Amino acid sequence: MALRDRLFTRTVVYGGGSAAAVALVLAILVVINLLAGRYPGRLDLTQGKSQSLTAVTLALLKDVDKPLTLTAFFPEGQGDRQRAREVLQNFAYANSQVSFSFVDPDRQPHKAREAGFRFPGNVLLEYDGRRQMADRADEEALAEALRRLLRPQQKKVYFLTGHGERSIEDPKREGLLTAKRALENEGFLVAELNLLKEGKIPPDASVLVIAGPAKSLFPQEIAVLKEFLGKGGRLLAMLEPFQDAGLKDFMAGYGVELNDGLVLDHNQVSQALGASVVMPIAVKYGPHRITRDFTNVVTLFPLARPLGLRRDLPGAAGLPLALSTQTSWEKIGREVLKKEDWDFNPQKDRQGPFNLAVLVELKPPERKDEAAEAQEKAAPKEKKAEGKTAYLAVFGDVDFATNGYFNLSMNGDLFLNTVNFLAEEEKQILIRRDEKKPQPLSLTSWQIYGLFFLTLIFIPGAMLVAGVAAYVRRRARR
Repeated sequence: MALRDRLFTRTVVYGGGSAAAVALVLAILVVINLLAGRYPGRLDLTQGKSQSLTAVTLALLKDVDKPLTLTAFFPEGQGDRQRAREVLQNFAYANSQVSFSFVDPDRQPHKAREAGFRFPGNVLLEYDGRRQMADRADEEALAEALRRLLRPQQKKVYFLTGHGERSIEDPKREGLLTAKRALENEGFLVAELNLLKEGKIPPDASVLVIAGPAKSLFPQEIAVLKEFLGKGGRLLAMLEPFQDAGLKDFMAGYGVELNDGLVLDHNQVSQALGASVVMPIAVKYGPHRITRDFTNVVTLFPLARPLGLRRDLPGAAGLPLALSTQTSWEKIGREVLKKEDWDFNPQKDRQGPFNLAVLVELKPPERKDEAAEAQEKAAPKEKKAEGKTAYLAVFGDVDFATNGYFNLSMNGDLFLNTVNFLAEEEKQILIRRDEKKPQPLSLTSWQIYGLFFLTLIFIPGAMLVAGVAAYVRRRARR
């Protein structure tokens, strides 16, 4: 048989036609896939568009005109990882400047630690040289973090140095490097301040932190602190037991009493947490915005001192932020650390609870001079000049915020909430809606019949008819 006759046999013709049809279909699918990748499109048919970003979040993303990197910290195989990926994909779909990646903190611990990772589910946002950590990988938390990140101004938190304070650059267990990174991830600039060198607190200081000084401050430094509070400053002091850093009288002037006691505790909760007797826990918190979400949560204060609180000082309104349990007790005297005599002695020891952290609101003094009164009377309609309210937060412990304990239970959240409050950075969550839940697909009667006819009758019937027609046509050609 000649080659031409072999090429045009029925088998070759039919086989070639089928192969060409398959190749054409594959080519069409490839082209469609390429177009879909280049011009992606989505259609959210859920009720209330629950699988799409809200209008507020989309408005925020419109302001993102530079690369925004989202790094989500999730261990491999964690159930929430897929849900987080869907949310991050929504952000990336809404703005081409957004990219995201995942980091497994178990397999990449160094990278996670460098980024300031605290808990699985954290998402680090990086934009234009600034960083902001979101606690969760849901839209609400990410939008809030993005809102903070887009602000051009960054508030500054200073840590006092020069008296043996805990270092914000120390990566060891007793250092404050974790706290520093957490503050940076909250959008703050963090720096050290030596009052002996500077002579004053910089005007850009939103918060000054005194973290466990081992030596006493000089009188001129204390005078600067008084002036700072007198002008509406915000001060956070974390003081260890038996070391008041020369601040005893300073604190007493604002209603906070420091004594030479050590809080001990031993109960079922602390035992379950593996806490020793010198690590009192707090399960009760004062009614304040700092602790408003602290319900049924525990914070631990290793080697803490109790704090007294006077409420009769004019212009100073103090309240406890964290209290030890009813089972706690207080040992008096530094020698208790050497003897390690932790047992409760009803003759010598005081029974708890004790204040482990307090907050004092210092209202500005009222103007009483005659000239001011005369001026107010002469211009009664003018708005009265008002000073700025100062705040003093005092913790009877510094270890709770160190690297070794910062991410333990709610310790880090209590520290960050306190700094955020003092810096007037209370969270303003504008997106309020119920958590997204799977929405059932509700169809009308005609939609159900139409879907039934299309999928179970029309498409299979069309394929059946086409097959029968092809068979009949081929039989007719034989």
